Amino acid sequence: MVFLIYGFILFLEIYCVSMIVDQWRKDQVDHLDVETSQVFYTLISIAGVVFMTLGYLKAKPQPITIWLSPSLGWLIYIYFSLVSLMLIAAAYIPNNAIKLKLKDPMIVGVIVWAICHLTTIGSLAGIILFGSFLPWAILDLISCQARRSALHPVKEKASVVMSLVTIAAGVVAFFPFAHTAFGIVRS
Repeated sequence: MVFLIYGFILFLEIYCVSMIVDQWRKDQVDHLDVETSQVFYTLISIAGVVFMTLGYLKAKPQPITIWLSPSLGWLIYIYFSLVSLMLIAAAYIPNNAIKLKLKDPMIVGVIVWAICHLTTIGSLAGIILFGSFLPWAILDLISCQARRSALHPVKEKASVVMSLVTIAAGVVAFFPFAHTAFGIVRS
């Protein structure tokens, strides 16, 4: 459990910098250069993910169950996972309607993903992991909206084709996770 908590702190602290001390972060990017700062952020993020994964996998064989999933929890898991992957795809595909409407589809996708897992995974490790991502993502969304309000809005037009590509990319990204979703159905 210790690895899980340290991994979470390591992973999210790097992303909280822009929420708390955005000007300092900008100064550091200017000082180091964009590529070096991106490598630094990436290495810290990877280390955090590795620690979180090790901690979660270590706690998984002997879970401390806090609550049981609702009887139709697998439906929540399947559909919310699919929606969260579509939202994450929307963050990377240009000119899609989802990105233009939500502005921050990646963060909204993390919120949906956390809710999805909190409703279906009632172990202490799951609650710590996904219950920590949820408030962080909500605070990050608020922070991004506040920073964006200081910028001049850019007018973009949504493409129907790119919106369909976004939905298709989310569905394709869901396939590797589908075995887990349907494994929940069988259990």
